[in-house]
Amino acid sequence: MVMNQTPAYRDGNIYIPVLSFTDGAGEAFIEALGGEGAGPVDVPLGAKSAVVELFRFTEHADGADVVIAKADAALVLVRFLDQATMTRIKEVFRLAAAEAFLPKTVAMFRNEKESEFKISCTYCGQKLWVRDRDAGRRGNCPQCRKTFFVPTQKSYITSYLMLTEEVPVVQVTAGDVSARNAIAALAERVVSMEEGSKSSTMRIELPPEETGS
Repeated sequence: MVMNQTPAYRDGNIYIPVLSFTDGAGEAFIEALGGEGAGPVDVPLGAKSAVVELFRFTEHADGADVVIAKADAALVLVRFLDQATMTRIKEVFRLAAAEAFLPKTVAMFRNEKESEFKISCTYCGQKLWVRDRDAGRRGNCPQCRKTFFVPTQKSYITSYLMLTEEVPVVQVTAGDVSARNAIAALAERVVSMEEGSKSSTMRIELPPEETGS
């Protein structure tokens, strides 16, 4: 298992990359933080601040390891959960998961008043729109006619990525404070982990004893 060797609070800031897999979602997230484009954008958080930068993986996952290696925490931003997109998300998340001490959050991006999300049929791969209100009901794929239980977006992500309780799954809505709240909560976990490591009692190091001739 690989440990994240990057010291937190580099230059007094907490560096948080946003890993996005759908065109437009990451840009809207950065805009909600007061930035534009890919950023980076400074997010004041009391005595500390977070530097948030967008990285797009809309076609492949190349370079994700470099981004994650320099992060103090990582936010995985998901929107569409079709098979091709989830394959990229899983590949990038696997790299983040290898950093055992790297705080991670998965954020489900929605537009305002949006109440459905996209997945793929597990049998034939057909892309499907799923309504939140239908979660838990049986549905049929219009392509292959197979029957399945309609998942919630959170349960689908949690199951596909095999997430543990240590990785929160939150919803972020375009244009409101939820993006900042997600970053603030992630930064707070960085601070908590850093303070926790400093509070651990360690044995003092002494130079080797000199021996007389």
